[in-house]
Amino acid sequence: MAILHAGIATFLQAPPLAPDRDALRQAGATVGVLGLPYDSTTVTRPGASHGPRAIRDASSHFSFGGGYHLDYDVTISDHLTLADCGDVDGAPGRAQETSDRTELALDEIWVAGCFPVLLGGDHGTTIPGARAAARHIDGPMGFVMFDTHLDTAPEIDGEPLSHCCPAHRVLDLPNVEGRNMAIIGAHGAANPKLEKDVADEHGISVFTVRDIDRMGIDEVARRALEVAAGGTAGVYLSVDIDVLDGAFAWGTCGPEIGGMTGRELVRGLEIVASGPIVAMDCVEVAPFLDASGNTARVGARVVIDVLAARAVRLRDGAAAGAGSAAAAS
Repeated sequence: MAILHAGIATFLQAPPLAPDRDALRQAGATVGVLGLPYDSTTVTRPGASHGPRAIRDASSHFSFGGGYHLDYDVTISDHLTLADCGDVDGAPGRAQETSDRTELALDEIWVAGCFPVLLGGDHGTTIPGARAAARHIDGPMGFVMFDTHLDTAPEIDGEPLSHCCPAHRVLDLPNVEGRNMAIIGAHGAANPKLEKDVADEHGISVFTVRDIDRMGIDEVARRALEVAAGGTAGVYLSVDIDVLDGAFAWGTCGPEIGGMTGRELVRGLEIVASGPIVAMDCVEVAPFLDASGNTARVGARVVIDVLAARAVRLRDGAAAGAGSAAAAS
């Protein structure tokens, strides 16, 4: 049985390792968790810079039995070896330098053969995350984002690396096209018309909360995955915790009423993460805005659910491979 509150707070009590390819390879790591405690580009309430530590701390409550997940009937540690690569040292007020530092750390995680997990930080976290992923996959990349906001702004007051711009920066990548991008959960009065126009112009599939009400989360998630995975070599997954209704996660910089329910997010992630996800991030957890700690726990669950889905893919793929080998012999 895991000891919940002893020792260094790492994600699921994974061993702390520097984001160094040799160290990760020597440890046999297959997942590299990296924090980006940075929110200097937020245009709403600050606080997401404290998200990575809070998510790590909250993850200890899910570390029983090596990370067994009842919904997936899988023990994560049976199929994945986690390493916690600590946090990027963000440069206050210098988004480009912070992004560059993050990409360098992610390059090491990618070269080591690990699945990168980024913990934000504001949603600018996705920009270096997606840029690194796009460099390291062989072919076109798809993109799925769970978010209340479209985040397709070209820039905010001259800053192109703002937390309002991650989807637009993904569009800028040479191996990403709008037709392979999907946004789930958009709604509300904080989405400028310009951002909708950008999404429409580039053919991004936007599934609103009203679409979820009408079609159901299963159909929406299946369509989003189909859009992102069709003809691509892999999919980058970004989860902004504010996609949830404020009643479920109020410790975030831009909470809204009328968002997704916790059950809808859990089910949506189960479907999307069953696909060819090559990297992920979870962003905009601002723990000081939620004294209960609930939002950080939700953030931890988001990552754990995606890892559980990845473990299932590895387990089932290994079983299928073994079955094929046995049949051939």
